[in-house]
Amino acid sequence: MEKKESLWSILRERLFKAGLLEEAWNLVIDMIQTDKAMFKDAHHLLRIEYQNEQFNNLLAVDKKINAMQQKIREDVLTHLIISDISKYEISQALGIVTVINGLERIGDNCKNIADLAMAASGTVHYGDLEETVTTLENIVFRHFDELLEAVKNDDLEISKRIMNEYKEDVSFRINETVINILKGNYAKLPPQNMVSAALYLRYLKRIDANQRNVASLMVNPFKKIGYNYKDKDKSV
Repeated sequence: MEKKESLWSILRERLFKAGLLEEAWNLVIDMIQTDKAMFKDAHHLLRIEYQNEQFNNLLAVDKKINAMQQKIREDVLTHLIISDISKYEISQALGIVTVINGLERIGDNCKNIADLAMAASGTVHYGDLEETVTTLENIVFRHFDELLEAVKNDDLEISKRIMNEYKEDVSFRINETVINILKGNYAKLPPQNMVSAALYLRYLKRIDANQRNVASLMVNPFKKIGYNYKDKDKSV
């Protein structure tokens, strides 16, 4: 089957040949890779072993994420000011600026997970919730790898799969689990672990939601970034 190209993939060759936005797009990829490393460290701190040095390193990396976001904004703004570009190219430039906000927030949520780890000062297990939490962690880890592949290769099918799995396998499941925690359905867990589980699951949801938003840039017009994919919507 012939690979279907996204609006972004069609425009990107023109944009980059003109010397526009290439640095910004490469920084988007760097942000995703850095977020992936931050999530791995945050997960290690909370679920495997807490170390003060690793915690401090994670905080330092978050500052790097913030600097990348600001540099991308600067590059995009400069290109919009000095370049004669079409409305479609403008929509893609604005799309980049939109999704990097989510990539910056992934860093913030990784810091939140690290804060949970620091408060616990030890490995956290979630008893009857352990299987659910582990499954969701694995999906988030996998989505980082798949998102990198999608943005590097303009892969619409991977992007759409990330978006669909977020809705069906992450968002709904986390909402349902948090409600069950609030109802007291996991009373065997110590109170502090129930609070930790509810917060951790919400952080996982926000991390994956922001990955979904980046994936949506590949398949959706600007006004639909962060929303579900609809094949019939072809507008800017």
